[in-house]
Amino acid sequence: MRLLSSPQAAIRAVLVSQVLLALAIIWIDLRGNPGSAAPGLFAPPVEGPSVRPYRPDIGPSEPGAPAMRPMANALEFSIEDGAIRLSGQIADGDADRFTTWLDQNRPGETRVSLDSSGGSVADALAIGRTIRGARLSTEVEDGAVCLSACPYILAGGVTRQATEGAVVGVHQHYFGKNTLLPAFLAVSDVQRAQASVMDYLDEMGVDLRLMSFALRTPPEEIHILDTERMEALNLTTAAEGEG
Repeated sequence: MRLLSSPQAAIRAVLVSQVLLALAIIWIDLRGNPGSAAPGLFAPPVEGPSVRPYRPDIGPSEPGAPAMRPMANALEFSIEDGAIRLSGQIADGDADRFTTWLDQNRPGETRVSLDSSGGSVADALAIGRTIRGARLSTEVEDGAVCLSACPYILAGGVTRQATEGAVVGVHQHYFGKNTLLPAFLAVSDVQRAQASVMDYLDEMGVDLRLMSFALRTPPEEIHILDTERMEALNLTTAAEGEG
């Protein structure tokens, strides 16, 4: 067998093997999620009282119905029925897009209505801070979802509501990963990112116990929070004039 003739060749071989390993992991991951029929988020859970399967690219069509509708792959911003509406998945760069949109439109509305299956955690935190800085309220209406990273946007509201029939849920997150990094560096990055989420929740006045529900729920599932739980964690608040 021919030996590697230089340190550069050895490094190149290691990098190539890492790339091949990363491609294999991606292929296995895609194979495991072939786009099967979507779970009914509004239907009774099949595994435990609160945990349901999770698909980021879809949202429910209407309360009580198992049929699902596509979820846009980036947030869409609009003004409807007296509210600023954010709908779709949270893509990288959406926080900057939202800030620009607010500056350009200067809406007079004070409510932000959410319908998002989640996405970029960093962008969700930045959007939440923008909402808090603008002294806006947040809500999830009947028939809408706020999953994965979306509850961090919900947490940004000065007041926060989830109407009966809304679906709000959390789980573990991907903060972006580089498979070429050693495992100990990847773990360190994740821990720093989790700390940033905890700092954010504390800043927004949300009980840090919310993280326990997220951390023990794998990414392919979602832990649905009921009304009482959201109120206990201060993820939702009493409406103005109540309490």
